[in-house]
Amino acid sequence: MPLATCLPIYQPVCNFCFKHRSLVQAGQVQFSAVLLYLLPRLRHLAIGIAVGAGIGAGGVYAYIKRTVPVPRPSEPDLIPTGPQGKDDASIFRMHRALKYGIPQSETLRFYEGFVASFDHRTRNPKWVLEYITKESLQGEGTREQSQFYEDQGLEQRFRSKLEDYHSSGYDRGHMAAAANHRASQNAMNDTFTLSNVSPQVGAGFNRDYWARFEKFVKDTAKVSDGVYIVTGPLWIPQPDARGNGKWEMRHPMIGKPPQLVSVPTHYFKVVLAENSSSRHGTHQAAVGAFVMPNAPIDPQTPVTAFAVPLEALESVSGAKFFPGFISDRRRIALDNAALDWQAEGKARLKLLDRVSIAQDQAALLPKQVTGQTLVAATSSSSSNDAPLVQTSGIVNRQPKTVNGEGAVHLCDVVACQMPPEKWWGIGGDSGSKGSSGGGSRSLQRQGSNRGRLRNSQEAAIVAEVPGNANGQEDAQ
Repeated sequence: MPLATCLPIYQPVCNFCFKHRSLVQAGQVQFSAVLLYLLPRLRHLAIGIAVGAGIGAGGVYAYIKRTVPVPRPSEPDLIPTGPQGKDDASIFRMHRALKYGIPQSETLRFYEGFVASFDHRTRNPKWVLEYITKESLQGEGTREQSQFYEDQGLEQRFRSKLEDYHSSGYDRGHMAAAANHRASQNAMNDTFTLSNVSPQVGAGFNRDYWARFEKFVKDTAKVSDGVYIVTGPLWIPQPDARGNGKWEMRHPMIGKPPQLVSVPTHYFKVVLAENSSSRHGTHQAAVGAFVMPNAPIDPQTPVTAFAVPLEALESVSGAKFFPGFISDRRRIALDNAALDWQAEGKARLKLLDRVSIAQDQAALLPKQVTGQTLVAATSSSSSNDAPLVQTSGIVNRQPKTVNGEGAVHLCDVVACQMPPEKWWGIGGDSGSKGSSGGGSRSLQRQGSNRGRLRNSQEAAIVAEVPGNANGQEDAQ
């Protein structure tokens, strides 16, 4: 083999053999045979050297790790990250405690027209978020072809069941109203899943005041560019009956232990009506939050009496509403307006000789309402970018939101007036109320003293409505 053809890695061997080629020839050994003999043994030697070096390095690393303390990072092992975090690919950096998973106490359920967060403990939807437009209120969907059904996407031990409502005395009340989702029959059917249902008092509430309130929200969608609605149950404590200044929680439960369904004391709705077309002023959106007791409500009670500050509602519910729009400054402006509207509603309530509803919201609202009185509120200076409108025309009344930075209270824009009683039989919205039985939905009152309350949890003396003991009617 010529020396010029020798590979660089074998150059030393080639030099030796070339130098002593006479000895190789004397032994009648070919040059190529010598290379074939030596090269495999050099490869084994190289491998041995590499392995030895690796073992030595590993031993040194183990010794240093055992004898030299390594400082722990100062940041916590579990760091929430998001779009603004360092690691956009994950929600959490892995913590060793999460090896076998995170405890699951609620489940998100996605449907055609709404999203529901279902609470395994109370077996109620924690909240239901829907988006409706005047187009989604129309379509082929009809409630006559829908039936309530259990959510098979939830484990049986965690979901509410049809039998829980049987002979319970409570209605299966929709959170996302069926009448809001008529775009298709499938969208209508989705609203009848029990993940969208909560036990509501029937006569005087679900089939009356609450149904009228939902009609009010639906009418808002007809004069807006789109409406986002968050609806859910609340459990609000009451003052201890012994008068010791403490609070206690009192509410019924239905079903069979241990899988009981909690009956809420109150319900809330937070409504955000978009104004992208600027046809109702220069504001971006109108927002209003309302809380009502799960009890019969006097039909003449102004809906503004149930307006509440977002900060108080978020504190009680544990949920932050529309964080992508409601900043701290907007929340302050909206809450001040809400207290003004609430004060006006309660003033009207007194004019109607009704007992104050403050007891129902004692743990929800601050004791001292900072809003102005009825007279001062209607004449106070405020932003002029939100003219009050309703489907029948413009109402000449000053808005109450000041410095809302593009946000105004809902009652500044849409006349917060409830539809008439039994509106489903008047026309114009025929079919939006169910006809699946349940008897009369009118609020019947007894005697001449019809404005008085039976107790602090009731808003009218209501005769039982026959034919609905099994909670068959939802009245939305």
